[in-house]
Amino acid sequence: MTGHESEGKQIMKPQNEKGFTLAEVMISAAILGVGVMGMAAMQGVSFSKNVDANDLSIVTNVAADMMERIQSNRRFAWAYNNLDTTGPGNCLAGGIPAPAPTMPFPSVTPLAAAIRGIQGDCTQWRTLVLATNLLNVRGTVQAVPVPPVSKDSGAVQLTVQLQWNERTGVQRQRSVAFRTVIEPE
Repeated sequence: MTGHESEGKQIMKPQNEKGFTLAEVMISAAILGVGVMGMAAMQGVSFSKNVDANDLSIVTNVAADMMERIQSNRRFAWAYNNLDTTGPGNCLAGGIPAPAPTMPFPSVTPLAAAIRGIQGDCTQWRTLVLATNLLNVRGTVQAVPVPPVSKDSGAVQLTVQLQWNERTGVQRQRSVAFRTVIEPE
């Protein structure tokens, strides 16, 4: 070989050189970027759904609490009608008659004692509803007599409902309702 031929061979690159070209690196970076952006979007949706599920768990527990209070006082379940947690005095209004004056002795009639208990249930439930910190939360109770209505049957269909607005930007109204029929003992 002449010196000129050997110089030419030193300048040429070998054909089997291993590695990535700039185009391959750019394409793989673009694919990786799309995947990362998809995961980031999924995180936002996941967070939103977790908040929604948490709110639903809270209102379910609060509604179940009131339903249990009513079932424990089933003889006077009808008196829970029209309870509403909005406004400061609604636990003393609605379908609950004003309590009878009490004496220092246990001579209070069962209805008067039940009414005081119902007002206490309402006040405690109102506190629980407001403690949820949900947007525009409202709890209501409806008691409707179950036909046929007679002096022997005091069955009522109860609906305990909670309404609130979602915490997302849309703030659509959500609602949970528990319904049951309660027959007095």
